[in-house]
Amino acid sequence: MKLLLKILALISLSSLVPVQAHHSFSLHFDMSRQIEIRGTVVDFKLRSPHASMVVDGISYIDGEPQEATAQRWEIESSAAAGLRRMGISQDSFQSGDEITIMANPNREPGYRFVNSSTFIKGEKRFSRADSAPYENVSSGELAQLTGIDRLAGRWSSPGGFGSGMILPLNEKGREAWDSYDAKLSPANTCEPMNFPDMFNAPYLFDLRLEDEAAVLYNQAWEVTRRVPLNGKLVRPRLDGLFGVVRASVEGETLVLESGGYIPSRWGLGSATQKLGGGADMPGSARKTLTERFSVSEDGQTLIYEYTLKDPIYLSQPYIGRHELARIADDTPMYEYKCELEAASMFSRNSNDESLIIGD
Repeated sequence: MKLLLKILALISLSSLVPVQAHHSFSLHFDMSRQIEIRGTVVDFKLRSPHASMVVDGISYIDGEPQEATAQRWEIESSAAAGLRRMGISQDSFQSGDEITIMANPNREPGYRFVNSSTFIKGEKRFSRADSAPYENVSSGELAQLTGIDRLAGRWSSPGGFGSGMILPLNEKGREAWDSYDAKLSPANTCEPMNFPDMFNAPYLFDLRLEDEAAVLYNQAWEVTRRVPLNGKLVRPRLDGLFGVVRASVEGETLVLESGGYIPSRWGLGSATQKLGGGADMPGSARKTLTERFSVSEDGQTLIYEYTLKDPIYLSQPYIGRHELARIADDTPMYEYKCELEAASMFSRNSNDESLIIGD
């Protein structure tokens, strides 16, 4: 056990911060502190946007027990994709397994709902620090590509996070941002995050060119947009959540122009990502978005530039940029498949019901 404690002491606090972020973890969990929970697994669900575990155990701080007897703990973790990269499957943790968890405690005193992505079972440790890096693509493999064919591939977003509002809000926009209520966020209901903030979510992205069309697939919420390159307007989703969009090609740049969105509580930005800056930013039916996709000279970086307009909430257009790194086309892209209980953990507090045990 002494050796185990030494190993755990070497785990940096930053390795505990979930990369597959769904909400502002610092709002709910104290990221400056960590506790160790030793106990037995009651339940484990590998799901999105948050995996979850229920454990009967005792918490320790600096090796000192904080309870006299085992208590029930609920653990929120990364989305399934993040845990699977760490080598975790649904069968990795079974009821009755002895386990040690390094976790960030809840900010609500006495609330045994914590966050962790570091699990130790026997001699096996699962943590983000142990995840293998993505495989790169050699420049030689890209040398023969020309035009927009250079855009095709699998890309990884590092995530784009913010703690303050950067959009140019008008009075109505500021009022909406200031009155944000996490319990009313679409994050609780599995409504997909919208564009352009979707690209700030730390997930994979595929761009393919098929049959004179661009096929754009975001791993988060498993969103596909198939857009003909002949300028024809299409509706990627029947309910209009992603508007109507047309595509054009300018040299080696793919341009998407979208409008006709339906109003959404996080149509411009989500609380967890760059454009929300800590609160969901609604979008109106007058929102328009121009997206431009190009690549760096060496073909290793996808450059995503956009112009976002919404006269209902913004005082002027917002121009943004985000970069994604090219990774091998055969990099596993694990399913997302949002589940309601997992999504509702976004705004969970001590007044909410316990997590469901079993299916």
